Amino acid sequence: METMQAPAVPGFAIGRLLGSGGTAHVWEAVRLTDGRSVALKVSHGDPEAAEAAVREAAVSSRAAAEHIVRVEACLTLPDDRVALVMPLMRGGSLAGLVGARGHLGPGEVVTVLAPLAGALGRLHAAGVVHGDVSPGNVLLDLDGRPALADLGLGRVLGEAPAAVWGTPGHLAPEVLLGADPTPAADVYALGALGWLCLAGEVPGAPGLRPSLTQVSRAGAGSEAVVAALEAAVHPRPEERPGADELACLLFAAARPEPLRLRVAGDDGSAVTYRLRAAAGRPPVPPAPERGRHRAPTPGTTDRRGVARPVALGVCALGLVAALVVVGALVGREDPARASVPSAAPSAGPSATDDPRLDPLAPVRRPQDLLTVLADERAAAYRAADPTRLDAAETRGGALHRRDAAAVATLRAAGARYDGLAYRVTDVVVRSADVDRATLRATVAVGAHRVVRPGDDTDVTAVPGEPVLVDVVRTAEGWRVEALRSP
Repeated sequence: METMQAPAVPGFAIGRLLGSGGTAHVWEAVRLTDGRSVALKVSHGDPEAAEAAVREAAVSSRAAAEHIVRVEACLTLPDDRVALVMPLMRGGSLAGLVGARGHLGPGEVVTVLAPLAGALGRLHAAGVVHGDVSPGNVLLDLDGRPALADLGLGRVLGEAPAAVWGTPGHLAPEVLLGADPTPAADVYALGALGWLCLAGEVPGAPGLRPSLTQVSRAGAGSEAVVAALEAAVHPRPEERPGADELACLLFAAARPEPLRLRVAGDDGSAVTYRLRAAAGRPPVPPAPERGRHRAPTPGTTDRRGVARPVALGVCALGLVAALVVVGALVGREDPARASVPSAAPSAGPSATDDPRLDPLAPVRRPQDLLTVLADERAAAYRAADPTRLDAAETRGGALHRRDAAAVATLRAAGARYDGLAYRVTDVVVRSADVDRATLRATVAVGAHRVVRPGDDTDVTAVPGEPVLVDVVRTAEGWRVEALRSP
């Protein structure tokens, strides 16, 4: 086999070739400035390939969303080729996974397709059609998080039509007949992707193919998933569900299950990726100082059974249009709530200055909003009072239930967290409308003391970690609904 010469990209050390396509080669690389591993997508030498790369960067910028591989930088090389810097997805592609395993289970299909449908819904809302939703363009991280790649064929609705490209078996019948790609065509392609996952083969032409029920290899319990996918590949575009509707149909069809990946040739390797649950691994605290005890990670219980506060920053496994990766929020910091240096319980801001009551706070005062919410949450742990959580979190949600149980356990043990505070920095607005917003922030846990009857423990500070915080506007004002990995 002929060895391909690695490109010279200033500022990057090029590693192995990850894949090749019609317009570019993708290489693993290390950025020399910070040692971070990335994927470099280097276009072929022809002008059309370079144009596709520039288009991908532009569309990625316009439609940045969860579960879409983002272009972090677009570089023009001395030979006029274009290199795109992207996150490195180490789990391979869905094409490779299905090829290795033959088919996926219905719960795994929900795990993969539901967040992709949500991502397509956000693309469509931004006026963008992907144009080539196919198994080779669905990349997986090692935690099973799926992301749509290759927006080089994507285009903004209303643009002058161009040549139609796509992957056989995933092109909608109307596109094959000459119609321009539309959101409905993307939905068809996603349905065909699900068909491949269940049957191990792509659907044939409408009117000539068998039903998915006849060829699905998923067995009993997959009927509702099959019905949702059959709706997505309906011959008439007007009969197909929208992308967001398809995400809801899939969620209702089966319980998401961990996606079993092949990692380094190991068929038994599995990663847990569940949807609709805030999750993460505990941050690694610094080594305890001399003369101090090293307290367990906040959010779990210590050997005496005393609950520790859940850290605000969620550790990233992966997520969704309100989907999030799996794990236990316990033991992680919730970035939505900032750390504040005060050790005493907060009296709260005055009503006239409370950012939670400002309808535009997520856009106008995001730092203030997250800081107040974080302080209220910390106050609940400092006072061992679960009712204080209502000032920070939406009642009844998974995050609120976990925090309330932890604080109640703390209170029952006669313990509290003296001086607990969160510090919120680097707040960025990812999306916002009148009733909900997603903010990205870095949240650190300050040093504090766990006070128990007859025994106190000093806890060292935990450095901040990035996190996505979903906030919603309730009758009482803005509250944290969920935490997601960035």
